[in-house]
Amino acid sequence: MPLTTGSFIIGSHANFFRDGDSFTVPSSGTASRSAKPGSADTGWIDVGIVQDVGITHDMDEREVYAPTPGKLRLHDVIATKDRLSLKLTLNEMSPLAFELLFGTLALTSASTQYNPLEGLTKKGWLKVQQYNQSDAAFNVLDVYCHLKVDGEVRFDDNIVNVSLMARVLHSTLNTGTI
Repeated sequence: MPLTTGSFIIGSHANFFRDGDSFTVPSSGTASRSAKPGSADTGWIDVGIVQDVGITHDMDEREVYAPTPGKLRLHDVIATKDRLSLKLTLNEMSPLAFELLFGTLALTSASTQYNPLEGLTKKGWLKVQQYNQSDAAFNVLDVYCHLKVDGEVRFDDNIVNVSLMARVLHSTLNTGTI
């Protein structure tokens, strides 16, 4: 799908694959920074209804000044650190959202009990698939990340919104398709 210029309304879907979980596609392995499960593997977890996705690319920079001839003027900018973060707003309390919110061990739709703060930091593979208003694929992003709930989750007379923050961690297997 070639990148085209235009106005778009984007619908997003997201799935997560926990670090340390076994996969069978493309072959047997264990998910890690250096081992990514195939998109057809059954171990991918649907994160729930995605209302929106925000993406932030940030970096630390160092400014280099040079005399021209006597006054120092900005000569160059050198990036020293790169960060890519995704913020997903969910309109659904999925088992994964519940797991992240309460810091539990792995939960599934069959779970009936949990222990708060028993789980570890959640790292793994995040797959975000985006489609335009014509249901045509717009962007697919596979990134290894640290995933957590971002901010307060309110349980009141409105639809529960859960904000997830995915901080992309370096992996040579991180990919995007447009």
